[in-house]
Amino acid sequence: MRGRAFYFFALAILGVLQGQLTGNAQGIGDRNRAADGDGSYSIQGRVYLPNGKPAIGAKASISSAESSGITATTDINGIFQVGSLRAGNYRISVVVAGFPSESETLTIDRFAPAGRTFSVAVHLQGEGRTRSESAVDMRFAGVPKAALEKYISGVEKLRQDDPKAAVTLFEDAIAIYPNFAAAYFEKGSAHLKENSLDKALQSFVKAVSIDQDYLEAKYSVGYTQYLRKNYEVASAIFVDVLKQRRDFAEAYLYLGISLYYLKNTRDAETALKAAVAGKEDARVALAHRFLGGLYAQANRNAEAAAELQKYLDLVPTAPDAGRLKVTIEELKKKS
Repeated sequence: MRGRAFYFFALAILGVLQGQLTGNAQGIGDRNRAADGDGSYSIQGRVYLPNGKPAIGAKASISSAESSGITATTDINGIFQVGSLRAGNYRISVVVAGFPSESETLTIDRFAPAGRTFSVAVHLQGEGRTRSESAVDMRFAGVPKAALEKYISGVEKLRQDDPKAAVTLFEDAIAIYPNFAAAYFEKGSAHLKENSLDKALQSFVKAVSIDQDYLEAKYSVGYTQYLRKNYEVASAIFVDVLKQRRDFAEAYLYLGISLYYLKNTRDAETALKAAVAGKEDARVALAHRFLGGLYAQANRNAEAAAELQKYLDLVPTAPDAGRLKVTIEELKKKS
């Protein structure tokens, strides 16, 4: 697709380059002993390929002395998240086909505030190659060393939550190599952190115009359009993204919400249910909330209460958790 059609492609991933927060400090004494009744903590991890790009679809296993069998899969940003965890020492093991497995340890402090998310980064090593890495490598083929150095510095500035400096570095990289799709994508991500939606959209669209198969950039255009409340445009983009990757939960989520606002309740329900099919993940918890709203409007009160409860189970610290609990009880009484 060319010309104006590219305007309807791009992605802006909430929380791109999160996962570099603190949270790896080791506790001592009874600070890592599980507290009675506790289970409100979360672990968010980000997995990196040897070239520094996110590992998409990596399998993470999380275990402690008290729990095992907890697994998660990384999303398009290389991020996974698990919740309802107790305090204690955890081991995070990551497996990606073609690479040696890697592990990191993390301590959830029993004196940490309830609802806190602890973060960990896992860096894959070795010479193995995956389909995701091969696709990423194609974007760096022919990039001059000077441009690549600027790009890497820009990514580091983003990790340090300095989007203004990151934008400057990405612009320097683009000045050296004008067809640097990855630099345009990360520049868009930096503009999102600055809440500059128009600039973010322009950068994401440019990334897709250079690389028509750039899934992350396509999704980002759609997500940015969603943030701009251009729901009809956003939904069309998410449909196209899902043609390229059928298991993209976040695309289903924001497609469903966009359709909800467009009052297309039937298709909204289908998309929202697809977002959470077979998974309990805080990243797509909003799907349960919007399903609850859809069912409440249709007087399907028992289903509405159940969906809102699922949302609260995944996001127990939601700002309006108290009001939602009252709503759930009222819906149960009506059912």
